[in-house]
Amino acid sequence: MLGLNPISISREKSLSKEEIAQALRWATIAELDAITFYEQFARLIEDENIKKVFLDVAKEEKAHVGEFMALLLNLDSEQLSELKEGFEEVEELTGIKTELNPSEEKEVRSGYIEVLKKALIEVISKGRIIVSSLPKTKIIGMQSFRVDLIRYEDGVKVTKQEYKPIPMLTKKFYIGLRELDDGTYDPAIAVKAGELLVKNEEELIINELLSTEGIKRGTLRSWENTEEALDDLMNALQEASKASAGPFGIILNPKRYAKLLRVHEKGGRILIEVLKNVFKGGILVTPNISEDKVVVFANTPAVMDIVIGQDVELKELGPEGDAVAFLVGEALALRVKSPEAIVILE
Repeated sequence: MLGLNPISISREKSLSKEEIAQALRWATIAELDAITFYEQFARLIEDENIKKVFLDVAKEEKAHVGEFMALLLNLDSEQLSELKEGFEEVEELTGIKTELNPSEEKEVRSGYIEVLKKALIEVISKGRIIVSSLPKTKIIGMQSFRVDLIRYEDGVKVTKQEYKPIPMLTKKFYIGLRELDDGTYDPAIAVKAGELLVKNEEELIINELLSTEGIKRGTLRSWENTEEALDDLMNALQEASKASAGPFGIILNPKRYAKLLRVHEKGGRILIEVLKNVFKGGILVTPNISEDKVVVFANTPAVMDIVIGQDVELKELGPEGDAVAFLVGEALALRVKSPEAIVILE
């Protein structure tokens, strides 16, 4: 800093308006220097707790800069007009627009959590296929759930009980500190995290479904013609219907689904339209099941449901380097109660 600190000057009277303006410039420079100091050290510190404190103090110094600048612009009208002119020159040269009018300021840091959560919930709701189609039971706050295996043996009764943990699914993502401060962050980062979370949901459910004991197995042909496809699905439906009245659904890969979009040789109708009238429990198409497997199941709470231990939540973990870390998480599991009403074709 090349200016002379006005406080160090020997004097007998108070600072003039011009000297107060100089003092405010001096104070602003000191705050900017402090910000650089704290952020540089934060980048070099590995301990996350200490790093977090340095970045938080740097953030406070930025507010101090704003306080001193507000006073300076009130005292020095020339500074205000020249500052605005500088903004206009930058906009002319680069297209970057900066505004000082508080009434026109964008809503920034205070509302980013709501913006990110809204983007997350929207993409998760749209992306869910299996979770949105199966029955759901909420046991919020619980870390495990009870599975009652239900069978018909001289009456419907529970033949076995066991407890299973509710897995926690999480995705971490980062947004730059500067982007959060000035409101230029892109919610697409949160959207991507939501998409990956949905993918993990479906993989978890499919894996649990395919590995559950007691589920019936059948042969899956290549479906070179619609008669093969119809025959495989009707045979599976016949087996599943021995343990449930339905409604029945199908889970299959997009490539398998594409084979149902042909005209049935004997009926003269597109096969998928025929199947929709039969499988009223839903025809669920997901890339998270392999092409060599198809699941036919009774879509009722007595056969299986999704247990939810925690709804989708978004948490701000705090600064990590030049970014802020966020964690989106949920807890859910598939609960199979009557495996005899499920048939896996493979």
